[in-house]
Amino acid sequence: MIPEKIKKALIKNWGDKAEAMDCYCEIKFIEPNSGWACYVYAMDPNDEDSIKCISHFREPKIMDWSLIEVMGCYNDHGEIVIIDSEYRRMRVDELYKKLRGF
Repeated sequence: MIPEKIKKALIKNWGDKAEAMDCYCEIKFIEPNSGWACYVYAMDPNDEDSIKCISHFREPKIMDWSLIEVMGCYNDHGEIVIIDSEYRRMRVDELYKKLRGF
Protein backbone atom coordinates (compact mmCIF):
# COMPACT_ATOMS: atom_id res chain seq x y z
CA MET A 1 0.00 0.00 0.00
CA ILE A 2 0.94 3.66 0.26
CA PRO A 3 3.70 4.49 2.76
CA GLU A 4 2.45 6.42 5.81
CA LYS A 5 4.59 9.51 5.07
CA ILE A 6 3.10 9.81 1.58
CA LYS A 7 -0.41 9.17 2.88
CA LYS A 8 -0.05 12.06 5.36
CA ALA A 9 1.07 14.39 2.53
CA LEU A 10 -1.88 13.31 0.37
CA ILE A 11 -4.34 13.97 3.20
CA LYS A 12 -2.78 17.39 3.81
CA ASN A 13 -3.34 18.23 0.11
CA TRP A 14 -7.10 17.51 0.27
CA GLY A 15 -9.42 20.47 -0.18
CA ASP A 16 -8.46 23.86 -1.55
CA LYS A 17 -4.88 22.85 -2.45
CA ALA A 18 -6.08 19.93 -4.54
CA GLU A 19 -8.86 21.92 -6.19
CA ALA A 20 -6.34 24.61 -7.23
CA MET A 21 -3.75 21.99 -8.26
CA ASP A 22 -1.44 23.85 -5.85
CA CYS A 23 0.27 20.78 -4.42
CA TYR A 24 2.44 17.85 -5.42
CA CYS A 25 1.66 14.51 -7.01
CA GLU A 26 3.13 12.38 -4.26
CA ILE A 27 3.00 8.89 -5.74
CA LYS A 28 2.76 7.30 -9.18
CA PHE A 29 1.15 3.95 -9.95
CA ILE A 30 2.05 2.35 -13.28
CA GLU A 31 1.16 -0.56 -15.48
CA PRO A 32 4.58 -1.03 -17.11
CA ASN A 33 3.42 -2.95 -20.18
CA SER A 34 0.80 -0.46 -21.37
CA GLY A 35 2.32 2.86 -20.35
CA TRP A 36 -0.71 3.74 -18.19
CA ALA A 37 0.04 5.81 -15.09
CA CYS A 38 -1.91 7.28 -12.20
CA TYR A 39 -0.39 10.22 -10.31
CA VAL A 40 -2.10 10.64 -6.93
CA TYR A 41 -2.07 14.09 -5.35
CA ALA A 42 -4.78 14.13 -2.65
CA MET A 43 -6.63 11.78 -0.31
CA ASP A 44 -9.84 12.45 1.60
CA PRO A 45 -9.02 12.47 5.33
CA ASN A 46 -12.51 11.11 6.11
CA ASP A 47 -12.38 8.34 3.48
CA GLU A 48 -8.88 7.20 2.51
CA ASP A 49 -10.32 5.37 -0.49
CA SER A 50 -11.27 8.68 -2.16
CA ILE A 51 -8.38 10.21 -4.08
CA LYS A 52 -7.69 12.93 -6.62
CA CYS A 53 -5.27 11.99 -9.36
CA ILE A 54 -4.10 12.45 -12.91
CA SER A 55 -4.75 9.30 -14.91
CA HIS A 56 -2.62 9.14 -18.02
CA PHE A 57 -2.67 6.77 -20.96
CA ARG A 58 -2.87 8.66 -24.23
CA GLU A 59 -3.90 11.93 -22.65
CA PRO A 60 -4.04 13.10 -19.03
CA LYS A 61 -7.33 13.25 -17.16
CA ILE A 62 -7.93 14.89 -13.79
CA MET A 63 -10.03 12.43 -11.79
CA ASP A 64 -11.74 11.80 -8.50
CA TRP A 65 -11.18 8.09 -8.08
CA SER A 66 -11.08 5.18 -5.69
CA LEU A 67 -7.73 3.97 -4.36
CA ILE A 68 -9.17 0.46 -4.17
CA GLU A 69 -10.01 0.63 -7.88
CA VAL A 70 -6.52 1.90 -8.75
CA MET A 71 -4.92 -0.89 -6.75
CA GLY A 72 -7.30 -3.39 -8.41
CA CYS A 73 -6.31 -2.49 -11.97
CA TYR A 74 -4.46 -5.11 -13.96
CA ASN A 75 -3.37 -5.69 -17.53
CA ASP A 76 -4.35 -8.35 -20.07
CA HIS A 77 -1.76 -10.70 -18.55
CA GLY A 78 -3.24 -10.42 -15.05
CA GLU A 79 -0.39 -8.29 -13.71
CA ILE A 80 -1.37 -5.64 -11.16
CA VAL A 81 -0.28 -2.03 -11.11
CA ILE A 82 2.81 -1.17 -9.13
CA ILE A 83 4.23 1.90 -7.44
CA ASP A 84 6.88 3.55 -9.62
CA SER A 85 9.88 3.56 -7.30
CA GLU A 86 11.79 5.92 -9.62
CA TYR A 87 9.11 8.62 -9.63
CA ARG A 88 10.10 11.97 -8.13
CA ARG A 89 7.19 14.10 -7.03
CA MET A 90 6.14 17.07 -9.16
CA ARG A 91 3.69 19.92 -8.75
CA VAL A 92 0.28 18.91 -10.07
CA ASP A 93 -0.11 21.90 -12.38
CA GLU A 94 3.37 21.45 -13.89
CA LEU A 95 2.92 17.69 -14.36
CA TYR A 96 -0.46 18.18 -16.03
CA LYS A 97 1.02 20.71 -18.48
CA LYS A 98 3.95 18.40 -19.18
CA LEU A 99 1.68 15.42 -19.87
CA ARG A 100 -0.45 17.57 -22.21
CA GLY A 101 2.67 18.56 -24.15
CA PHE A 102 2.88 22.20 -23.09
